[in-house]
Amino acid sequence: MTLNRVYLLLFLLAAINLLSCNTAPEPIKVGTDNCYFCKMTISDDRFGAEIVTTKGKVYKFDDTHCILSYLKSKYLPEANIKTIYLTNFSGQHQLLNTQKIFLLKSELLHSPMNGNIAAFENADSLKLMQQKFPGEIVNWEVLLKQ
Repeated sequence: MTLNRVYLLLFLLAAINLLSCNTAPEPIKVGTDNCYFCKMTISDDRFGAEIVTTKGKVYKFDDTHCILSYLKSKYLPEANIKTIYLTNFSGQHQLLNTQKIFLLKSELLHSPMNGNIAAFENADSLKLMQQKFPGEIVNWEVLLKQ
């Protein structure tokens, strides 16, 4: 093998290694994916959640109750967590970074594991939904400490 081929092979292996460490969220497949905490099939696209680690591993959850319980268990060290996402209750139910969300807690939401917390991309969406589901506005950082 020539030196050029060795360098090419090393370059390709390095590129594959870099690409395999993706730290972006993955879409939640409702009806297919299972909650990492309770092991139930994720059934409601309005309440899902994800943890993405610094190495790109994705943990999926069906409710804020499950993701908060998992985080409080300290099974996954905080230093290994890159980003935490919650599903947008409104619209296309895309994943939202917990650093940029608005949360509504209402017993009328009836989420899969009774966490009954909905995430929103903006305060206007939350306030509009709060008319239908009366409840309190909560903060992600406060929920983590409870």
